[in-house]
Amino acid sequence: MDAQGPEAVRRFVAKANATFVNVVDSADGLWDLYGFEVIPNGYYVDERGYVRYLKVGGFEIREPTTAKILDDLLAEKWPKKPVKVPDKPKLSAKKEIVQLTKQLKVSSRGVEKRLHLAELLVETGQYRKAGKEYDVILAHHPKQVKALFGRGVVYRREKKTDKALACWRKAYTLDPGNWVIRKQIWALEHPEQFYPAINYNWQQEQIRREEMQADAGEKAKAQRK
Repeated sequence: MDAQGPEAVRRFVAKANATFVNVVDSADGLWDLYGFEVIPNGYYVDERGYVRYLKVGGFEIREPTTAKILDDLLAEKWPKKPVKVPDKPKLSAKKEIVQLTKQLKVSSRGVEKRLHLAELLVETGQYRKAGKEYDVILAHHPKQVKALFGRGVVYRREKKTDKALACWRKAYTLDPGNWVIRKQIWALEHPEQFYPAINYNWQQEQIRREEMQADAGEKAKAQRK
């Protein structure tokens, strides 16, 4: 997951000499799917579509215990034709955009549908249209965290860094426990601490600094009262 997009992530994949397919989620789709608020996470989904392992927060593939668990999972011999309940045929992003657009013309209600439409537009590079969808949501729900985050993603794609940060900071103020947003803000404000390598020591220091600033702010507020 990285709102900066594929180019920012490509160097990590190259450095790791990864031989498997890598997919970058830059429109917070995984956040919606799994509902987590911290990163990094690890999920192992088998060929039948079942989540067999997960670790939310602090996932480290080089940790011996984690590596052993995943090696054991990968070594299992699945039948050639695994039993799986058939899903509904999945629409292509283009067709799903058309379908959602028609549905929202009939009824403008449904924040989740409009959010999903905006995310699909981001994924397909239609940033101007995506921005308009997020704006419609925020006009009626100015505190909608996912819409604020998504609007920031669009601004980032349009290279409007100040506006992207403003959206993400507002979203983080509304949802201060959300580490997905917090780390995206850090990455945008301090790219040298994330690219080409992540500086975890800096992150620990940043957490300490922000906690001290928050404490000082609370004390100042109490004194004014």
